[in-house]
Amino acid sequence: MTSGNIKPANGHPDIDFKANAGLIDHYCPFCDKKLFKGNVASFNMVCSNCNKLVRSQKDYHKENKTPL
Repeated sequence: MTSGNIKPANGHPDIDFKANAGLIDHYCPFCDKKLFKGNVASFNMVCSNCNKLVRSQKDYHKENKTPL
């Protein structure tokens, strides 16, 4: 049986940064805390910081400060 913590011979974990290239950071419009990083069409979730409902129609992008 093999362990789940196998590292390559060079000792550094293999990270594929290209897989994260198309992802967008989603922020709470009320407290400006980062909710998650992803590429989704719509979502409804409660912010873990301010406990308010955040919907994708009111999503807030930190880079340009404009709603979707």
